[in-house]
Amino acid sequence: MAKKFVPRQRKHKVLAREALEARRAAVEDGAIMDPQADSNAVEILPDAKKAADEAKRAQMRTDLKGEAKMSSKKAKRLEKYIDKKLAKDENRALLAQLAANKIDTSLFASVRHLGTVKETKREIMSRALRERAAGIAQTDESILFERRREPAMEDSADDDSERESFLGRGRELSQQSEDLSKPKKPDVPEPPAPSAATGSGLKRPLELDDEGRPVLRKRQKRGGVKSKISGKPHFALGVPSDPSGDHPEGGDEMQQEDTEDEWNGLSSDEAEHGNHEEDSENEAASAADEGTSDEDVTSSQSEDDDDDDSDDEDNDGDTAKRRSSAFKAWAHEQRNSALGYEPSSNGNAILDIPVPGDFKPRPIEQDPLPLELQPTKDTGRKAFSVIVERDSSIQEARLKLPVVAEEQRIMEAIHNNNVVIICGATGSGKSTQVPQMLFEAGYGSPNSPTSGQIVVTQPRKVAAVSVSQRVSTELGNRSDTVAYQIRFEGTASEKTSLKFVTDGVLLREIGNDISLRNYSAVVIDEAHERSLNTDILIGMLSRTVKLREEMANENPAISPLKLIIMSATLRISDVTNATLFPSPPPVLDIEGRQYPVTIHFSRRTESDFVDEAFKKIIRGHRKLPPGSMLVFLTSHSDISRLSQKLKLHSTGLKAAHYPKVRFSANDGPLEVEDIEFGQTDDVMGTELDELPFIGDEQDIDEEEENEFDVPNETGQVTPLNMHILPLYSLLPTREQMRVFEEPPEGTRSIILATNVAETSLTIPGVKYVIDCGRSKERVFDPNTGVQRYEIGFISKASANQRSGRAGRTGPGHTWRLYSSAVYERDFQEFADPEILKMPIEGVVLQLKAMNLKHVVNFPFPTSPDRHNLAKAEKLLQYLSAITPEGHATQIGKTMSKLPLPPRFARILLVGHLHDCLPYTIALVAGLSVAEIFLPESQVIPASTEGTDQKFRTNEDLAAENARAQARRKYNQVHRNFRSLDDASDAIKLLQVVGEFAHSPSEHWCTSRFVRFKALQETQKLRKQITMLLQKDIPAFANLTFQERLDRPSAKQITALKQMIAAGFIDQVAIRGDLAPVPPEMQRKPRRAIDVPYLPLQPLQTSSRPAASNNSDDPLVDRAVYIHPSSNLAHYSLQELPDYIVYSGLQRSSASGPIEGAGAKRPKTRMLALTDVTGAQLSALAKGTPLVTYGKPIKEVQVVAAAAGAAAAASTRECWVVPYLRAEATGGQGWPLPVKKVTQKKVPSRGWVTE
Repeated sequence: MAKKFVPRQRKHKVLAREALEARRAAVEDGAIMDPQADSNAVEILPDAKKAADEAKRAQMRTDLKGEAKMSSKKAKRLEKYIDKKLAKDENRALLAQLAANKIDTSLFASVRHLGTVKETKREIMSRALRERAAGIAQTDESILFERRREPAMEDSADDDSERESFLGRGRELSQQSEDLSKPKKPDVPEPPAPSAATGSGLKRPLELDDEGRPVLRKRQKRGGVKSKISGKPHFALGVPSDPSGDHPEGGDEMQQEDTEDEWNGLSSDEAEHGNHEEDSENEAASAADEGTSDEDVTSSQSEDDDDDDSDDEDNDGDTAKRRSSAFKAWAHEQRNSALGYEPSSNGNAILDIPVPGDFKPRPIEQDPLPLELQPTKDTGRKAFSVIVERDSSIQEARLKLPVVAEEQRIMEAIHNNNVVIICGATGSGKSTQVPQMLFEAGYGSPNSPTSGQIVVTQPRKVAAVSVSQRVSTELGNRSDTVAYQIRFEGTASEKTSLKFVTDGVLLREIGNDISLRNYSAVVIDEAHERSLNTDILIGMLSRTVKLREEMANENPAISPLKLIIMSATLRISDVTNATLFPSPPPVLDIEGRQYPVTIHFSRRTESDFVDEAFKKIIRGHRKLPPGSMLVFLTSHSDISRLSQKLKLHSTGLKAAHYPKVRFSANDGPLEVEDIEFGQTDDVMGTELDELPFIGDEQDIDEEEENEFDVPNETGQVTPLNMHILPLYSLLPTREQMRVFEEPPEGTRSIILATNVAETSLTIPGVKYVIDCGRSKERVFDPNTGVQRYEIGFISKASANQRSGRAGRTGPGHTWRLYSSAVYERDFQEFADPEILKMPIEGVVLQLKAMNLKHVVNFPFPTSPDRHNLAKAEKLLQYLSAITPEGHATQIGKTMSKLPLPPRFARILLVGHLHDCLPYTIALVAGLSVAEIFLPESQVIPASTEGTDQKFRTNEDLAAENARAQARRKYNQVHRNFRSLDDASDAIKLLQVVGEFAHSPSEHWCTSRFVRFKALQETQKLRKQITMLLQKDIPAFANLTFQERLDRPSAKQITALKQMIAAGFIDQVAIRGDLAPVPPEMQRKPRRAIDVPYLPLQPLQTSSRPAASNNSDDPLVDRAVYIHPSSNLAHYSLQELPDYIVYSGLQRSSASGPIEGAGAKRPKTRMLALTDVTGAQLSALAKGTPLVTYGKPIKEVQVVAAAAGAAAAASTRECWVVPYLRAEATGGQGWPLPVKKVTQKKVPSRGWVTE
């Protein structure tokens, strides 16, 4: 029998426990006394006080906690709150006790004056004032009060003026000091009064110079020396100089008497001021003689002087100065008249300025009127309106939109300006209401001055269709005037006045008619998305507006074109620069969203945002009131994955149960024990620090549960079921329109959408938005031509747009699956324009077809890189679309009329050979539509997690068999599609398009793992291309559309492969072992997808450093490889072709570290089109800068013709070696098979190959 488990005993703990028990027993027996309280404690409280505090604490704990259970963390918070509460109560009681005892401290004196025997006069007066304020009786009233002295009658006039000056200026304290210390001045006898004569107002006769003119002496400044010598004569010319009234500080009485007898006696104000300064100086001197503290007197005087100066500046100021100047001017005038002197000019006289005959006074400045109240500039415009009858419910809903309240201001701006920018935040109603405002103002009406149609562009097809339907509903009796036009369908008719189109459709119309005569107003909506077509449209329309204005001036029958650019988050500087519009257009700001939206950030940013969105949807659906939920995801695969998880959760479906595999009972307990203890032992000390505490997990769970507690909306019945709807671009239009329908009774719509639902869509009933904060975007490297799809964070503007979807029809909430820190750190303000991330060959061709030679001068809102523009022009030269001088050829102009990329257009123009035009049209239509084939990952079910299990159940075996069967069926279907040609992926695509034309059903597409909507688009595009070729190219005037095609012959298949190579002549790769310098390989490839090919255009550029140093494979940045989905991936190593023409390059995201020694860069894969031979490349590249010829190998003499021997001597036939080489890359190039050519001798150039 096993021993009973006994815990291990710690010796020091046992000894401490025994000592403590012995001490307690001794205290109880009275052997020792209870130890006294610790004298070093912070606070020693009596036992009664401790007991009272504990009782109060227990009472508060009981009142606050009650019967509720709480975690340890919350219990600690509660104890901390109780401690703070008790401390505050104690402090409040102490303050109340202190307030009961108050002491008057007004009579307290500073210890600084202890030991002082004599007090200054200021200190005596200050103490007397404090005692009087405190109510203490005064023994000597003369300290604070003094009897006012009456002036004696025999005082001189100078003394009277001096006293008046002191009394007027309020110098009581200085007067008091003067009576105590100033000695009495001796009386100075007055001079005898002169006889009455001219200038008798002066004290003495004027001093005259040699010419008999009066001499004006300048007053001496303070501290100067009075001089009796007259200086340079000074004449008074109208406005005399302002003499100073200052006197010297240090001087005797005689000097002061002389100063009084000088000219400065005329200005009474200045004399009084000067005398006052002298008296103050004498007062200070006398006070010093009597032994008074010099510091006190000086400080007292300085304070009084400062007070007087401030009073003079504040009260008298300019008035005294103006009075003094007027008196001096009068005195000078009297003196000059007495002497007979006439000044040359009088400064006081008013200037007599002649007034011109056409003088008009400047109008009074005032603030300009608001834009809507300003008179219209076009006074000749006739008023015109269209009456629209709407339902009362629609009219009531319109009046609630913010943009409707701004209708007057918007329409006045449009009438007065040809270009207007409207910035309205999400939910303002600009997309639906501004077109209706234009329509009601007469734009688009046949009888109005602006009879042209109104066209509104949208960046996406679903937005164009949905907005047109909404506007048609709101126009009531005028609903038949609204239509839409997208790439393959439209509802336009003769009655159409308002048309909604995608930006690509309008761009095509501008290519046919640059003046847009059929339109009177163009509205570009959602310009903030900055798509490629939108930027080109803005640039072209900036010139079209100017052209239409010039045409309207020449022909009054033509009306100017109105351009309205609307956006929610537009960077105004991009569309208001001087390159686009010389005069900046007016910008109208419309108020934002009419309903508030609450933003909820996550505490953490999870990498698996699909799983996080699933959790949010489940919790939100369980707790939120009724309202649809819009979830933003990145791609169709994310939508399918989340939709499947939601359906399984809502319906409760589970996998079928099979009999379990049985195993021995002896192995069962052992296996369970090993798993449990193994997991426990694996947790090391460093990992324990990273484990979350139980309290933290509870807090997080509580917070996640409470985040869906929406206030002010409680008491509503929560829907029971979920109505799941997908929304993405490849979804058929019929399925896309389902999101605008009302959900079934008792259900909640869960809309899983990509960024197509980000703009222009108002889905009814959406109150809640869940935003993953990411999107899948195509990233294009213009240097290498590699494009890849990456999932990255969106911009802040896009995040606000997504949040705005919840506030369109009512108050809403947005839950963001990322933290606020990630939002501030990793989110850009605005997304980069698409023109900086996409190939621009088509744009350059469109501009060249419009006779624009220098594309760099085009007014792009955001100009692309000049290097990319140069590369696009070089490609167009390869396709024979433009000349080396930059002019569009006839082939290029024809290519620009087709709504296809330049490469596909070039294939069509050579597709008539060997009667291949119907097949070429079908092939180009298939290449123009993306993602026709379903990827293998979506067809074959994914394997279950936990593949490292020791035992496999019957469920695992059944799932594995289902995957194997699906893979066999998938491979068989693709093997059948390769029946026409086993090596060309383009011919495989042609076979799919041709077979679908014979059986255009969704069942056929499902059984063959292709997309039904994509193949529908190819059929529509086939019809459109056929009609364009028949209309625009005279040689194809008799072309008819063939819906069902026969199988092409072998000769036609060979011709089609060469036509494809002609359109992608610069995108060709040679097998690595056939290159002039074969690359070094570390190991021999075993599969076709591991065989390296070297592209004609090298991947490595000088602008990017080589990354091979951090990679195991040195060919990562040099070679390209076959894509696993290509037909060539099933070839053996010996069957691989020498040359491959590809449509593009792709590179997947790195799965491991990007930098460092262990970094592994993914390979660059070719999207192969077809195989081609060297001889075919030599023929297809003839006449392009890609091919050069070596020296003749064998010369063949040409027999002289009838034209004469001279012509024959300048022409020869010879065999040469062609070399295929990309321009500006250096090197010899690839040698192609020997070819016989005809060369002609040209002066100064030598032999030139024809």
